[in-house]
Amino acid sequence: MKLNFSENLKKLRKQKEITQEALADVLGVSGQSVSRWEIGICYPDLELLPSIANYFGVSVDSLLSNDTKSKQEEHEAFYPTLDSISDGAKRIEFIREYCCKYPENDEYAYVLVQDIKDYAAADETKLRKYMPLVEKLVPRLLETRYRNATIQIMVSICEEKDLQSWLSMTPYSGWSRRYCLVARAMAHGDWEHVHVQQGLEMFESMADQLDRRYPDQLGPQGKVQFHREVLDMIRSLGGGIVPDGWKMFYAYKQLVMSACLFGCGEGEQGWKNFREAIAMYQEAHALPETYLSIGGKLFSDLKVSKDWNYAIDSKGERHKLFAMVNLSRYNAVYICDLLENPRWAWFDSVRDMPEYCEALSWVKQKVQEQRDED
Repeated sequence: MKLNFSENLKKLRKQKEITQEALADVLGVSGQSVSRWEIGICYPDLELLPSIANYFGVSVDSLLSNDTKSKQEEHEAFYPTLDSISDGAKRIEFIREYCCKYPENDEYAYVLVQDIKDYAAADETKLRKYMPLVEKLVPRLLETRYRNATIQIMVSICEEKDLQSWLSMTPYSGWSRRYCLVARAMAHGDWEHVHVQQGLEMFESMADQLDRRYPDQLGPQGKVQFHREVLDMIRSLGGGIVPDGWKMFYAYKQLVMSACLFGCGEGEQGWKNFREAIAMYQEAHALPETYLSIGGKLFSDLKVSKDWNYAIDSKGERHKLFAMVNLSRYNAVYICDLLENPRWAWFDSVRDMPEYCEALSWVKQKVQEQRDED
């Protein structure tokens, strides 16, 4: 792509009747640099273009002769030409040329940062070379529609010491933190870590979806069928047996199902589920292990803590879980709220029965024990 900068600069300088040396003094560069610009050997740094344009009282576009027609034509040629370049360094130089000619175009700036990530993330030497350029462009991109995508790129290429800072900028929805960590592992070619991060991503996503679907509009019978399928799916993760790491969550869903059954007038089946849920909840509380299995290879052989705050991989490395607060229902307060909350009117027919009161008493005891521990 041929720039018109050199011809325009020479013309503007002569119209202003100043020497190359005088212009160089104004811009804080050498006279040789201005000479090389006018010959077309090289171009000034991106941040100098606004200063040059301001000095001559013209726009950057005018300085570069970027009329609307030429902009459109060159934009149409941008991606086909870029796709024809396979060498990473040459691709970057091609995009930089566009960024130099169209310094206010956020799209070209984003493509440049993206290409640098793809080319240099796994090579420290290359990354050190291009990071100063990335750091100049990123603050501006964070104010554009490319914000989330830029954060993902920075998670992929930043130093370990800056990782948490960039992760904290990542929204939980859409471009999730886990998605960014998967992308970081991929960018560095660490496929073992990719496998672990994807296992974490699957676990978080599945647990979140199972927890926040509320088929209330289906009525008690519809909710019974819904929760029956949820429970069947969780058992399938352990080959027909509920994995230890899912037992708290399973017991909570089974209590919800028992309420639905009571609401349908199916008292016998409701009590069966109620008893099984309380028994599983007590069993899960008594498990001595710190980390519990959640389903083997499907979740990259990860194990999770009872409160679902952390997971460990097969090498014992610990990973913080995102957006999983209280999902395990390990906190007895949530079970207590389920049993006492008047909103769960389907429990009304059994609230005064000794077995229900005994279960509630045990849950309240666990609530007090957890408060004492805190």
